[in-house]
Amino acid sequence: MSTPDLHLVIATDQNLANLIPALQCGAREVWILQTPEMKKKGAAAHLAAALKARDVRVERIDFADDDVSTLHGQAEAVARRVAGRAVTINLTGGTKLMTLALVQTLAADLQTAPGAQAPYLIYCDTRHHRLDWLAPAPRSDAMQPVLKVDDVLLAQGYRSQDGSAGAEAAEWQRRADDRAKLTQWLGVQSRQIDRFFGVLNAIAQRAQPQGPGGPFVAAQNLDRAARGTEAEVLRRSTEFGLLSWDGGTSVALLSRDAAEFLGGGWVEEYAARKLSGARANGGWRPRLRIEHVDTHTTNELDGVLVHDNRMLLVECKAARSGEKTADWIYKLAQLARQVGGQLARPLLLSARTLGDTDHDRAREYGVDVLDGSELRGLPSYLKEWMNGR
Repeated sequence: MSTPDLHLVIATDQNLANLIPALQCGAREVWILQTPEMKKKGAAAHLAAALKARDVRVERIDFADDDVSTLHGQAEAVARRVAGRAVTINLTGGTKLMTLALVQTLAADLQTAPGAQAPYLIYCDTRHHRLDWLAPAPRSDAMQPVLKVDDVLLAQGYRSQDGSAGAEAAEWQRRADDRAKLTQWLGVQSRQIDRFFGVLNAIAQRAQPQGPGGPFVAAQNLDRAARGTEAEVLRRSTEFGLLSWDGGTSVALLSRDAAEFLGGGWVEEYAARKLSGARANGGWRPRLRIEHVDTHTTNELDGVLVHDNRMLLVECKAARSGEKTADWIYKLAQLARQVGGQLARPLLLSARTLGDTDHDRAREYGVDVLDGSELRGLPSYLKEWMNGR
């Protein structure tokens, strides 16, 4: 069933609930009713940017919400502007009083005005991934996968800075491709290597410059001789030009990049390969640099995936000794909500096994965790997440 080209929406902090129906219904023009609060917070501007990027005409209309009489007066003014046009009114945002004003005044005026058409009324149920039509006839439609990575970012007030890092990103990708087989092997063998990750982490930390202008210390000593799978890690790392090993406890890390990789950076490359193979219908990005359009604060995201309008935000950590793991669990939870909105899910990948307290904290903040030996389960996790579980 075709729906009107014009959409009316109420600006809200949850922009995806306005953006998804507009895109799914093929809206060509959207009027955003913005209260003083939403105008000040920038929510309406962010939604407008996301719509304009999809070639949708946008107008922001100030909509005072001081009291009931003001709301009804504003609704009558909007009804006069709509005149005889067909319109879809999205009732998802705003307060209950605003919704009542739109239904009792705006919708009623549109139905009784000469030559007017009865408006379509819609509600976006993001929890159950459906669009509920209240008029002209009650029905529910499944939510279609209309959002891409940039749609979500723009709606949340962020923009990608990928263009400024093209050469750096290309070099990172080249190195990742060169050692892809080693990365894959480390992921598959993570259960057997779990404890040795801490050893690699320690020598990588010691090798890196300890202050501005400090030297890179290539030669390092293991605290014990490597045997079995641990020795295989060192042999394979030698084959890929990351270190040299004498077969005993002496190793030499051959570059800062090698130290970063063995110290936990391989997890990021492992994650990127699995994200790229997930075939998400909204796309994916590794090492995504973003900037908030209002505050100009920047963040680098290790990986993002968008599927069925939901964003998975992936953070990779080495879990170095002495780090306050709880701090970055909390920050990841906050960042996921800010960047991905109400449909986002944060996933933490750690080269080392976290403690029970950290796992409890992650559950408290709604952060999924794959650590140590569980890293090999990333493909299964992605499959389940994409299936909505």
